[in-house]
Amino acid sequence: MQDRRLTIMNLLSEEGRGGSDRISLDLSIGLRQRGHRVIFGAPAHCILNQEAGEAGVEVFETFPQGGRDLDSLTGFMRFCRENRVDIVNAHHSRSRHLLLSARLRGLRSKAVFSRHCILRTLPYFGAFFYNFVVNANIAMSDVIRRSLIRSGILPARAVTIHGGININRFQEVPEEKVRKVRAEYVREGSVVVGMVARMQHAGGFNPAKPTLKGHEILFQALSRLHVNCTLLLLGPWEQHDIANLTTLARYHGLDASRISFCGFQHEMAAFYKAMDINVLPSANEGLGLAVIEAMAAGTPSVGADSGGLAEVITDGQDGLLFRPGDSSGLADKIRAIMDNSALRDRLVAGGKETVRARFGADRMVEETERVFYSLIS
Repeated sequence: MQDRRLTIMNLLSEEGRGGSDRISLDLSIGLRQRGHRVIFGAPAHCILNQEAGEAGVEVFETFPQGGRDLDSLTGFMRFCRENRVDIVNAHHSRSRHLLLSARLRGLRSKAVFSRHCILRTLPYFGAFFYNFVVNANIAMSDVIRRSLIRSGILPARAVTIHGGININRFQEVPEEKVRKVRAEYVREGSVVVGMVARMQHAGGFNPAKPTLKGHEILFQALSRLHVNCTLLLLGPWEQHDIANLTTLARYHGLDASRISFCGFQHEMAAFYKAMDINVLPSANEGLGLAVIEAMAAGTPSVGADSGGLAEVITDGQDGLLFRPGDSSGLADKIRAIMDNSALRDRLVAGGKETVRARFGADRMVEETERVFYSLIS
């Protein structure tokens, strides 16, 4: 059975800027390299479609702009039937709803839900569908799998496969690209601290309220250090996000002129290489892909001791952890890396080894392939 060539669709409904999108593309490319027919089902405006096509992965347009969900469902089901798709793996909320609706209407393809975020709640009927209509739930970390089980999904229906990255993309970086980043975004002679995360504020922006990714924790920590530093913020690209973050920094005592807003960057490796320290203070990360990528690039990372970050980082071995929400503790961790070259070297070497051993795309692809074959058999 495992010699059989499968037809697999990775189904997306987002625009391609998130970590889950990147994982789904690397998974698609890896499965194709293993001999399967792979289809990247994504909206026409997804920025990863071109890269998928260049890698030899077929692209199927989902959720046509202006089309109703019923139109999307009809076209999706027709495509799967005509192309005899064996597995559909949905990665986002809207794509999961599309796949679930198709299964309830008789789609024969096996249905897999990949979960990239910690599940907070799941209605009773939702758990029923996830257990008996969906064939498997793949969690990107153990903390996500535990959240699925707490919500009523049967343990046999949920498996952990840690998300992985193409390691070479973050190690083989031309020095000229790194120099270009530093020349454009970094103040000369400054320590470079970076954070890669979307700007998200539950319930509307208010500088007195916490952000979902913990930007204010990093701002508070840096305001305590009183050192010459440049903060690279990657992820926010809308002007209102930049304006809100500027307001947030000032509210928490950080001179906003020390921040370089780099926006969304399709190629991240040179930015990680330009950083002296990478920080992700979010207490609710499902995995923490930005930390994994920074480790691969040789940048020491500091993360909140919570969620998926606690699975990625072993404190003192391949990164540093701080108590979630403790800006003073975060400042101490940043200072330790700045002042202790031996610690820094240990974290860099340990981070590279951790990524090589646990978070390579090849491992993710092989483990996912085994799950898919088990569903077919």
